Amino acid sequence: MKILVTPDKFLRKVAKPVTKLDKKLEQQIAEMIVTLKSATDPEGVGLAATQVGLDRRLFIVTFKGVPEVFINPEIVSQSQAMLSEIHPKKKDRWLEGCLSIVGIWGFVDRPYSIKLKYLTPENGRLVERVRDFEDAESAYVQHENDHLNGILFTDHILRQGGQIFKDTPDGLVPIDKI
Repeated sequence: MKILVTPDKFLRKVAKPVTKLDKKLEQQIAEMIVTLKSATDPEGVGLAATQVGLDRRLFIVTFKGVPEVFINPEIVSQSQAMLSEIHPKKKDRWLEGCLSIVGIWGFVDRPYSIKLKYLTPENGRLVERVRDFEDAESAYVQHENDHLNGILFTDHILRQGGQIFKDTPDGLVPIDKI
């Protein structure tokens, strides 16, 4: 599988719900996991189906080295507290990046925690789960969920009036300085 990069129009697509678990979907999930694990520069934490040209509401996020599959995810609640409130010092914040926007980084102020309802494959069938995520894990899940709605992390940064950085041989440089 090839990871699509901006400005590919497919990255702006709102993905269609998954209706069943079949051999084709299982194969696509397996290929997405291989694609995610092979992304090393930068290392990928998550991968949405739309990033590889699949019109499915599905993403994978790796937690502690283990890939987890999220199908038809729905954020059912989110904290009022934002990451910037929990991490008020800029030095304590992390910058988001994306395998589809190579070499671009920035802080996205997202809800600190979310409750997510989703399906995941288990023993040949789809099982519903509800799970809480917070801090960085919450941000990873929100980032990948955004992909399923055609939203890129840079959209949030621009809307929030934040700073976008570009990888250069000299390190990260603010875009407006290039």
